[in-house]
Amino acid sequence: MGASSTLGVLVDTNILLYVYDRIDPFWKVINFLDYKPRFYVHKQVFNELSTLEGRNRNSFVMNARIRLARTYLDIHKSFWEEIDCCSELETDKALLCTAKKYNLLIFTNDRELKKEALKIGIGIIFLLDKGKIIKSFYPI
Repeated sequence: MGASSTLGVLVDTNILLYVYDRIDPFWKVINFLDYKPRFYVHKQVFNELSTLEGRNRNSFVMNARIRLARTYLDIHKSFWEEIDCCSELETDKALLCTAKKYNLLIFTNDRELKKEALKIGIGIIFLLDKGKIIKSFYPI
């Protein structure tokens, strides 16, 4: 892909929930880029996982998704670091603010977040078709 090996990737909550579907998001990006970038997980993403857990107490599938996302992060803790910037904002706005400030790509499948990121000059990476294909776009 020709990108810099110092590239940082900020991971959104919805990407972590794909682990339940047997998708390994970090390795999808590594295989796509042909090297291992530094992954970042925002403090707000952890807060969002907790909020989802609280809202979906009776949903076995959602709770399984959340548990697996947390387990995945624990297993791959050497791949990522937590970032806490713009945490006074709601999750999507905090991700946009952080990505802009630190020149990070956002890894998300959230349609609105992708659109907003590109509009303000932030590159994105996302999955298509249940994670079988990974795509990226950089603002022009």
